[in-house]
Amino acid sequence: RTALALAAGWGFTCALLDDHSVKCWGNNQFGTLGLGDTSSRGNAPGEMGDALPPVDLGAGRAASAVTAGASHVCALLDDRSVKCWGSSTDGQLGLGDQVSRGWVPGQLGDALPPVDLGTGRTVVAVAAGTRHTCVVLDDGAIKCWGNNSSGRLGPGDTTYRGARPGEMGDALPTV
Repeated sequence: RTALALAAGWGFTCALLDDHSVKCWGNNQFGTLGLGDTSSRGNAPGEMGDALPPVDLGAGRAASAVTAGASHVCALLDDRSVKCWGSSTDGQLGLGDQVSRGWVPGQLGDALPPVDLGTGRTVVAVAAGTRHTCVVLDDGAIKCWGNNSSGRLGPGDTTYRGARPGEMGDALPTV
């Protein structure tokens, strides 16, 4: 395998590989490696290469981009949806709660829902910040969620979004 792109977070790194899978290594405190546990990888012999499993993105899904925040990761998938895993302390996973994903078996793959960005919308690009995430949608609009201190989400306020039900989808304002 060869790498097409890299994303580095706080103490971990993820690679988008030439087969459009994602592999992550390093600190796994919040499940940021997407392997269903909190064991770090890459700090002992025999943990890398073929021994390092890819992140389960769901049946038939492949990644076209990967981005990392401080303790979360998001992948743009081949169907133009986005899935995020790791810490969700500020709603940066965009799933309407503050539940971290990827640190317990069964939380990823088809069990991990894509981020709801609105009726009929697909994603063109994704970028993760420290504890927030932004996307460019197919209509050119930008939507951001997670930590909004200093107004980093762009709607002209400091209200955090994505950590409670009803804050995503069509309810999430554009920048």
